[in-house]
Amino acid sequence: MSSGRIEKKTVRPWNTPGLAYLGAFLGIALATAHHIHHVSTGDLSENNVVVHIFGELFAATSAGALLLGIISEIRNRLVRRGD
Repeated sequence: MSSGRIEKKTVRPWNTPGLAYLGAFLGIALATAHHIHHVSTGDLSENNVVVHIFGELFAATSAGALLLGIISEIRNRLVRRGD
């Protein structure tokens, strides 16, 4: 039986390392789509294509991991502060 009170739902923290991995994979997917677009349009005009591709791949992977990791950490701190 219910006591007539509304119970507060427990809010679980987000998995920050898991979301950072997800962000990294999303960055890889975005960089790959970007490179496929470059190749299909013949727009790779740099002398060293390998450096260009891996540089953008590294940047997109790092940015995606940082973005989702930071969002998760901010959300977890806000939820903890609200308790």
